[in-house]
Amino acid sequence: MKKTLPFVIVIILLVLWNLCLELRLSFIPEPFHPPLDPAAAARDTADGGFSREYGFYMRPYCYFWSDAHTHTCFGDLPREERIRELNLLHNLMYELDIVNCAVFCKTEEDLALVDSLGKDAPVWYVEYNDPDVEKLRSYYERYHIRAVKKHNIPLFYAQFNGDSVEFPLGSGKMQPVSVEMMVSPEWMRFYEVCQELGLPITWHTNNRYGPSPYNFGGDNSKCWDGLPYNNDYVLHLVERILETYPGIDLILCHQGFMGHTKLSRLFERHPNLYIDTSAGYILQDGDYLTDEERARIRPFFIRWADRILFGSDANAMWEELDTVSEHELRRHIYNHVHPFKRFIQHLYLPQPALSKVAHRNFERLFKMEPAGDWFY
Repeated sequence: MKKTLPFVIVIILLVLWNLCLELRLSFIPEPFHPPLDPAAAARDTADGGFSREYGFYMRPYCYFWSDAHTHTCFGDLPREERIRELNLLHNLMYELDIVNCAVFCKTEEDLALVDSLGKDAPVWYVEYNDPDVEKLRSYYERYHIRAVKKHNIPLFYAQFNGDSVEFPLGSGKMQPVSVEMMVSPEWMRFYEVCQELGLPITWHTNNRYGPSPYNFGGDNSKCWDGLPYNNDYVLHLVERILETYPGIDLILCHQGFMGHTKLSRLFERHPNLYIDTSAGYILQDGDYLTDEERARIRPFFIRWADRILFGSDANAMWEELDTVSEHELRRHIYNHVHPFKRFIQHLYLPQPALSKVAHRNFERLFKMEPAGDWFY
């Protein structure tokens, strides 16, 4: 018995070691297999399997994209120069496969220009104190605006600074700036008309706290520290609008500065809520999504593919173009388009989800015809 005991112990240890190994392996996730081009599976069997395994590496891909978030601000430049600058924006974005855009315009002149060229979706960038319903109807009829753009940062900083503003614009009445202006009777009437006309609202509603240099963002901490409310309160006001006007499609710029877990809960509550991908979903050259990051974020994009629009926040704001080299402009556009496309592509979405994010949702919400040479 004493002679066999060491042997038995060795056997027991080997069995335990093997069990531990099996247990460890059971916790190792299956390797991620990116989806293939929809035609790849058909090639494996069609024509008697002649092309089996040809193109097995071909991934879902969109050759052309739409951008739901671009800016233009041409100041007092002549029409010829405005056209030249806007065409330059187009040409540089086309190098990165962006073929049409929602172009945010603050002036009537810029709206008229974008509409006259017929390439993009003109969007009225309305100031936070200008809920002018008649102007809204006029721009819809004359310049065929496809949406309204709103931005809360000027409102936040104006309240932080204790400013007063003419509200509504043109009324001659001055009043202290307050976030409650978002849901004033005048603005609620404005949202009602947007619903009536079928105009989406693309809105920079909330804002992140602290600096964000990776995606070109500054620090808003001082402003938020001095305001009597927080981002959750602002979001509560936005939800009130969504509930009051369920026929409005409201697009949160920069994902409302919220993560995918919180956004999922919002999407569940509000079928008329959308996001664009600018700012938050960014992946600079040389960086890669980890398997853990992709495992968390990819299901969100697949589940909510109908609610996500590609956006870059690129802009044409070059009032003195002759002082800026084309190299600098190309670098600006590259930095504001390529990293955001790269993030989406590194999620390896199935083709239906990728196509919705890349262009189909944009075409549906902004009522734009797809380019004639879409592949998917």
